[in-house]
Amino acid sequence: NQETSSNIDEDCALIAELCESILEDPSSAFSSSSSKDDDAPRPRSKMRKLLEMANIEKDGTNEFTARLSIMSLVAIFQDIIPTFRIRPPTAEEMSVRVTKETKKVWDYERSLLQTYQQYLKLLERTWDLCNTNPLGVTAILALCELLKAAPHFNFRSNILSVVVRQMNFGQSEEVSEACCSSIEHLFRNDAQGDVALEAARLVCKLIRDRKFLIKPRVLQTFVSLPLRVHVDEAQAAKLASQANAKKRKRNKEEAEIESELNESSGLVGKILLAKSQSDTLESVTVTYFQILKSENLSADKIANLLPVALEGLAKFAHLINMDTVLDLLEVLKTMLKRVDELPLDASLNCVLTAFKTLQGPGRELKIDQKEYITPLYTQLSRVSVGCNRPIIQTALSCLELAFIKRREYSSVRIASFLKRLLTVSLQSSPDIATTIIVFCRQLLQRYSSLHQLLENEEDVITSGQYDPLVDDPEHANPYATACWELAALVHHYHPRVAAQADRAANLKLLQLPMEQPERIQNEMHKNRDELYMEMKFSRKKHPLAHKEGKRQQVRFISPNQTPMLHLGGT
Repeated sequence: NQETSSNIDEDCALIAELCESILEDPSSAFSSSSSKDDDAPRPRSKMRKLLEMANIEKDGTNEFTARLSIMSLVAIFQDIIPTFRIRPPTAEEMSVRVTKETKKVWDYERSLLQTYQQYLKLLERTWDLCNTNPLGVTAILALCELLKAAPHFNFRSNILSVVVRQMNFGQSEEVSEACCSSIEHLFRNDAQGDVALEAARLVCKLIRDRKFLIKPRVLQTFVSLPLRVHVDEAQAAKLASQANAKKRKRNKEEAEIESELNESSGLVGKILLAKSQSDTLESVTVTYFQILKSENLSADKIANLLPVALEGLAKFAHLINMDTVLDLLEVLKTMLKRVDELPLDASLNCVLTAFKTLQGPGRELKIDQKEYITPLYTQLSRVSVGCNRPIIQTALSCLELAFIKRREYSSVRIASFLKRLLTVSLQSSPDIATTIIVFCRQLLQRYSSLHQLLENEEDVITSGQYDPLVDDPEHANPYATACWELAALVHHYHPRVAAQADRAANLKLLQLPMEQPERIQNEMHKNRDELYMEMKFSRKKHPLAHKEGKRQQVRFISPNQTPMLHLGGT
């Protein structure tokens, strides 16, 4: 044991010395030091030594040393990899006589590419051999870090193919999460869009090859895509790119120089970005549609994948064209017919996708939104204490799109929603109840016809009776009752709920942006996580207490004069 520990200490010292020497002078890391004896074997370079120490198949290498070498090489490559893609010189360029500085740069770049490729092959081989122990996990995590640090560099496709395949790795949640996080980082930070397009196509291929039997986390990575280009705009960009391609054929030399300058300077080509985002959007939406229309999924897989697919469609619905809008609305109508069978987050995302589609590219269709408002009304009763934060945010987004960003002309419909929301707030936790009441204040402020719900029930002049159990808000007859829920919520134990209920009952205007529903929800969630509740204590002073600013007066309390009968007096 002492001999093993001493060997590990020596290896650690050698790795630290090699790393420090390489970072001080990267140009000498790939070349071997010269030897005086010509017959002696050529000594190994510094990078070669680290690669051999990272190879577990090499004799004398233990697992700890291999892991440490792998992590050290990741840090080295992150530091010395350039910010551009290296193009190896062609045979014609090599035949031309160049300066010593140019030849030195070519030799360095060639050595860097060869060593980098050897390191990537070593990581992939290590993962294949040891994917169930810490050494294999270290290898795949190293690939994820290299992908995040240098997605523009050479051999990007090799790293992508390995990382994407392990996004659905079932034996280690750490590996799966690391791969998904690296792909999300790639989606968010790709300026040109070509790397994100390549990664999105690989993820879509993985989903199809696994026949949609994947983790929801794999599908959720698409939500990180910063797609901003509409399909019609992308079509115009494709036509422009075709016109530019014809011009480049006429003058190839100028086109090559221009592309190299743009790549080295990091300039973002608008035409290339539009084309890449359009192709990415097409691949992602096709995958979403295949999941929505798939009949081979089990009930558990539908419950897991549908909310994620609908969340992604809700985000990108405003970018699709009219033909896709019609297909999407037909699919959503079919799903909303069995909305009660779906998970709550899936049903709410289904409604949210429909609203965003109709208010985005589908606003020219002039479709009545009642087909999507009625399912939203039925799903509000499922919002209760057990709901998590994303579900509440989705519900608020649906309500905002239905009644705040558009004008609702049916006073009965909006009054039914107000009553349903206040009923839900009675049985919800304080953070949910406060957010719902604030939204109800928005409705009361926007629709003056709702003010009669704050009157006494005896003063209501409406026939019939309010039915809170009906599925259609048009048949609930809400004006036959009053918002008595606010009278109960005023006495809530939580001060924020009581204060918002009092302001709603007195029709006080919202103090924006301090009382935005999203802002209040974030504050309430933060207070709940920190177990904090603001309480105001009212301390009444004693009537004989000294008041500030006034002269203190001495008061005497004289007893009542009573006959002293016990002393024999009169």
